[in-house]
Amino acid sequence: MSNGLWKGWALTDVLALAQPAHSASFLHLFGRDGYARSVPLERASSDAMLATHLNGRPLDRHHGMPWRALFPGWYGMDSVKWLERIVVSKAALPSNDNAYLELTKGPSGEIVQQPLPRIQVKSVILGPAQGSVLHRGRVKVHGLAWSGEGKITSVEVKCDKDPAWHPATLGTGLGYEWASWQSELEISQPGAVEIGCRAADEKGSTQPAERDPKRLDGYVENWYHRVRIVLV
Repeated sequence: MSNGLWKGWALTDVLALAQPAHSASFLHLFGRDGYARSVPLERASSDAMLATHLNGRPLDRHHGMPWRALFPGWYGMDSVKWLERIVVSKAALPSNDNAYLELTKGPSGEIVQQPLPRIQVKSVILGPAQGSVLHRGRVKVHGLAWSGEGKITSVEVKCDKDPAWHPATLGTGLGYEWASWQSELEISQPGAVEIGCRAADEKGSTQPAERDPKRLDGYVENWYHRVRIVLV
């Protein structure tokens, strides 16, 4: 994943010119590659856009030239690349293998389907890397955190040898931009240890410690990030 500065046309302005009927509930977005996606009309908020530029340059073919949809705060399957056509409709497109649904095992063994939520709060450890061999003492830990609900307000880290969580220092990060963070842990015992991190955002959302065992899909992997290292 990456962090980018986008430029384009506000989707609300484009829809205002189209004057959709009051019964309209969905936008059908069709890409030139054959991919199609239904997005609820209310998701076309002031943040949504038809993007034409990334980081000050026109979109290249990898990023969806010449147009792509962009829905900040939502997972990328909504942001259709190589956008060719938008249709306003009363109903969603029929479900298919590209539906990107949250699948949960129900109490009777049935599969419960529902749309994916906004981007969930998440943090990751960038350093030390998995399997690193370090000297005992003060271990520097750093990483990134982000959310689809608002600004990151806290990140905490811990070692599995210590029951306490320790606050990290946050760097810059506004709105949907990721926030950098850093911390130090005092670890005196030699051997293998596990370091974990967790974040919270301004809406009060937090990361789960583990993945919900009832989940059957492979999306929204936002539980605590952990790395194992060896201290000598």
